[in-house]
Amino acid sequence: MTALPRNNQRGAILIIALIMLLLLTIIGLSSMRGTSLQESMAGNLRDSNLAFQAAEAALRQGEGMVDGKGFDELRDIVALDGTYTGFPGVATAPTFRITTLTEIRTSLDPQDPIEGVLVRVEADGFGMALNSNASTASEIKLRSVFLVE
Repeated sequence: MTALPRNNQRGAILIIALIMLLLLTIIGLSSMRGTSLQESMAGNLRDSNLAFQAAEAALRQGEGMVDGKGFDELRDIVALDGTYTGFPGVATAPTFRITTLTEIRTSLDPQDPIEGVLVRVEADGFGMALNSNASTASEIKLRSVFLVE
């Protein structure tokens, strides 16, 4: 075996190794960016789901208040606002609004008594995350309309 003279080595392996290291660094950075994007999407989905659950809890409380009231009490309500204070882990407590839309009678005779009241319950639920201006990042609105006889 003959040894190569020292002056024929020009550092080609070093250049190839540096290029390979650069490629591995680029692959690592892009995978980290993809992972952080997926983590952000999962956090946003969780926050949106929390806002939906808060809105649903407030809607159910508003519907329970309507269910507990009699026909004559609902006729006098123009709008009733409330807050569901028992929901944990949200930036703003979910709220609901009960609105009497109209009175219903099945007869065409105006002398016949009113037989029902159409009521709308709206609820707003908020998530835990806040935007840079201190407003909630996730907000869900739910609405139900039903007839109370």
